[in-house]
Amino acid sequence: MVRATIDRIENGIAVLILHSGSHKPVAIPSVLLPDGCREGDIVTITLERDTFGTQQERDVIGEQVERLKKR
Repeated sequence: MVRATIDRIENGIAVLILHSGSHKPVAIPSVLLPDGCREGDIVTITLERDTFGTQQERDVIGEQVERLKKR
């Protein structure tokens, strides 16, 4: 989990300043922000690996490749 401050929101893009050592800006679509967020608010960011979803996508792509090979 990483904390960040919402620096600005413009044209559907939110620029977040990370609280980690780098303090680098990160741009994300503003629709990903929780409801009611505005400039100056602090948010937490959590990313999780979706191994089940990844395998599903690989299976779909594999099936498509096999169909193309049969053409």
